[in-house]
Amino acid sequence: MSRSCRIRIQSDALPAPAALQAAIKALGFKLDLEGLDVASASGFQGCVLDGEDAGFTITAEEDGLSLRWSGDAREQCAALMLAAALQSLLGAEVSVAAGAPVDAAGLKARVSELLEEM
Repeated sequence: MSRSCRIRIQSDALPAPAALQAAIKALGFKLDLEGLDVASASGFQGCVLDGEDAGFTITAEEDGLSLRWSGDAREQCAALMLAAALQSLLGAEVSVAAGAPVDAAGLKARVSELLEEM
């Protein structure tokens, strides 16, 4: 299974770090992006998920962003939380692995499943 997520969005529409962090909080997620600026981010990005280290790799692409994670459920959960926040803020189209786009309820349900597994 591919450990990736595609987020289709215009790069000039990416939110400022404070707005993105506020969207994560509004969704009820305990993820601290530690000031991550997705507009300029590249490579591995550390973050804190419910008080513990996590992270994912972010790559800018022509039509949005690509997020990748290791086999660690914490990393997958953090990446999907970021995707959910971008979806919530900007209506971004989110696809996990090579699958079809996931709606907001489906994405939040997947995050909940991962949190229960941890």
